Amino acid sequence: MALPSNDPRPPYQLAADKLREEITSGRLKPGDRLPSSRDLRETLGIANATVHSALRVLRDEGLIYSVAGRGSYVSDPQPSPGGAEATPPEEDRVSSAQFRQLKQRLDELEERLDRVLALVESVNEDHPRETKG
Repeated sequence: MALPSNDPRPPYQLAADKLREEITSGRLKPGDRLPSSRDLRETLGIANATVHSALRVLRDEGLIYSVAGRGSYVSDPQPSPGGAEATPPEEDRVSSAQFRQLKQRLDELEERLDRVLALVESVNEDHPRETKG
């Protein structure tokens, strides 16, 4: 699965094209884990940064998703009945209770931020900047 040496495109783009072909041809199916970065480096003969750039391209296109510490997986191209395009592994999903806790924490942080911004705004109104001129 080596990359063509006479192609003028950047290596990360060639690697992304090669992986995209694996996905669109069906050799890699939705939910399949992509080879590790090390395996891709060795198989394609490219640097680690090049592998990461190629994976970023595919993530940006929605063809794959990554789970920290676990790897990259092929996304489901068809929207599921619930509307999610890619379902992460079960251990990476957030439960309803966790979601409520996170939502509450986010709401609290937003309220605090609003108070800080209001305070900054009032200080700016009380002490307008002097302009030199």
